[in-house]
Amino acid sequence: MSTLLAAGLMMWCAAVSTPLGTSQDKPPAPPPPKEAAPAPPPTQAESLLKSAVKQITLGGQIRTRAEYRDPTSYANTVAATRSDDLFLTRIRLNFKFTVTDDIEVFVQPQDQRMWGQEPSVLYDDKNLDLHQGFVEVRNLLGEPLSIKAGRMELSYGDQRLVSPLDWSNIARAWDGAKIRYAPKDWWIEGFYTVIRDPFSPPPAGTAAPLSNAPLSANGAAHDQDFLGLYFSYVGIADHEFDLYAFFREFQDDSFVGENGVAGDIVDRTIGARFKGKHFGFDYTGEVMSQTGHFSQDYTRAYAFAATLGYSVDMDWKPRIGVEYDYASGDRHPADGKRGTFDPLYPFGHYYQGFADTFAFRNGHDLALFLKVAPTDTLSVHLDLHNFWLVDSADAWYNFAGNAIRPKSGANPERKVGFETDLHARLAVGKFVKFWGGWSHFFAGPYVRQTVTPAGTDRDMNWFFVQMTVEF
Repeated sequence: MSTLLAAGLMMWCAAVSTPLGTSQDKPPAPPPPKEAAPAPPPTQAESLLKSAVKQITLGGQIRTRAEYRDPTSYANTVAATRSDDLFLTRIRLNFKFTVTDDIEVFVQPQDQRMWGQEPSVLYDDKNLDLHQGFVEVRNLLGEPLSIKAGRMELSYGDQRLVSPLDWSNIARAWDGAKIRYAPKDWWIEGFYTVIRDPFSPPPAGTAAPLSNAPLSANGAAHDQDFLGLYFSYVGIADHEFDLYAFFREFQDDSFVGENGVAGDIVDRTIGARFKGKHFGFDYTGEVMSQTGHFSQDYTRAYAFAATLGYSVDMDWKPRIGVEYDYASGDRHPADGKRGTFDPLYPFGHYYQGFADTFAFRNGHDLALFLKVAPTDTLSVHLDLHNFWLVDSADAWYNFAGNAIRPKSGANPERKVGFETDLHARLAVGKFVKFWGGWSHFFAGPYVRQTVTPAGTDRDMNWFFVQMTVEF
């Protein structure tokens, strides 16, 4: 009996002395995790892209703008007396493929729309196009020499003559190639682009070609080509000194001269420019001369522009600036000599006022600019423009180079008008920017003396607001 009691007591003590959490109380261990399935091997296309491209960079822009204009324009038509509103959207995607440190491929498709442009919600007007697409090769032969070929934007100097015109919902791009040599203190660039290479069907009675290659009855004689050479010296800090020559060969018989005969444009525009800043001042000067022929007319035109500004080193960073632009006109519209300066492909909306009622041709523009920046993300601007014609016998042109009022033998008053532009820019975070404003054009004596019909001589108001998202 004592033996049984002793054995039971020993078993009870052993049970009580077992600590909690030992292996006797633990749940069974979970099974080992299954090994992840191996990743599928890359496709042939993925392998080829990985071996051919060092890096891919993506970006883009979404821009929306609303505009309201009253009256629509100063053209002598009944429709011009009405008001109009526009809602525009532009979407761009940027794809940069870095093949090597010196070879890049850039592709930029663009979709641009005007709200209400489609006939119905089930219709697509196919406004998607390639805005830019080019290959760039740098450091050729171990020198600071680069070549770019494809579709690209062009921008030179202050963009008075060659600009991509980013304000436009479509913007400009050129098809061609350019070569650039850029040592330390200067650079020189030459380019050749094709503006138009028209398609013409085969002559009647001949067999159609087997290929889809463009045909032209006169071959290259129907092309429109734009080429140029630009040199810039940048060896002095905060200064630029430029010389340039631009050439146009528009040989498609689509331009009508003073005698009413259709012909070509073959001309050259040469110029010089300087730009700099010092002691709070900023300044530019540019002169341009244009010669050649417009159909059967001889072209003899010129233009110049000068700016001077001063920025005050204080709160709100105020700046005041003045600008004077001059572009020659045609004093004698029937003498076979064309004196009207043609600014080629300018940044038309940036200069000569936001209302787009004046151009850098046959005109004077004396402007005053005021700017303050209350914060690093907000700036407020007030621009004042005074417009008058060089020759009242020549036309009044808008920013696109179209004649608003045609040439007149009556020689009215040359004072076109006065414009005020009040606008502001605001950055919200890193990617979002707003820009909006109001422009008012005060019609001058020239507008009232050449008005037909009534209503195209009153003042104009133009409002806009724009949001841009960049990523």
